Amino acid sequence: MLGNTLRRTFWVTYDHLGKLILANLVWALALIVPGVLGLAALNSGDRALALMAGAPMVLLVLCALLPVMSAGLAHMVKELIDTRDGSVRDLFVGIRLYWRRALGVGFSFVLATVTLSVSVWFYATKLGAIAPWAGYAISGLALWCLAFVMLMAVLVLPALVQKKAALLATLKLSAVLVLDNPLFCIGLAIQFLALAGLSLIPPVFFLFSGSLAMVLASSAYEELARKYARLGATKRGEGAAGAESGLEKPHLQGPSRRDPLSADEEEDDYLNRGFRDFLFPWKG
Repeated sequence: MLGNTLRRTFWVTYDHLGKLILANLVWALALIVPGVLGLAALNSGDRALALMAGAPMVLLVLCALLPVMSAGLAHMVKELIDTRDGSVRDLFVGIRLYWRRALGVGFSFVLATVTLSVSVWFYATKLGAIAPWAGYAISGLALWCLAFVMLMAVLVLPALVQKKAALLATLKLSAVLVLDNPLFCIGLAIQFLALAGLSLIPPVFFLFSGSLAMVLASSAYEELARKYARLGATKRGEGAAGAESGLEKPHLQGPSRRDPLSADEEEDDYLNRGFRDFLFPWKG
């Protein structure tokens, strides 16, 4: 699945590069202005300025702007994958449709990350001095939970815009997907870490980082979507209750809403191109 995810990511980006760059510029500017101001205030040496301006601006970026803008990107990429067409306007449509639930996602993940990070430090240092085995065990558990939350974060926004479900249902779906596909999600996380490293280069951040990350996440969700659509159809034939698991989703029937068993790799033009198509796209 990871190979198909990377292949789809490449061709979606190749087909819609101009739109994705423009959308990424909007995304990056929305984050960088308050982010830079907030970090400057935090590093000013003035405690009052850091508390009154720096911390609120950084929280605004992490809890609100980042998830809301990224939800807009997720909606835009969904249109690119589903219809093979779309525009930057879909970014703003996505923001309008999902900003409330995206805020909930942002606050949930920031709260979980802060809580678990503090737990890793607290139980290892404070409780570890009193009861070392218990302290390190709890600290290790918190660290694993933190890693699990980071894996959930990769899929949560594509899940949000595809399922259109409430916050708790979206978080539950993301958690179940990670639990059911741990190796795939770890491989996907490695790709995100590589992209995060490249994003430290300013041109990459402004031109590609957000859009490319969302194409990668949405392509991964599409692969999981097709997997569960096929499994669900097979289980229905056997009388199994696949839909009750919450993983079989009506929209997960391929980009053109075909039957899930026919929406496989040989019918997906994003997955059936080679080097010739890269060199001579007009001959496709």
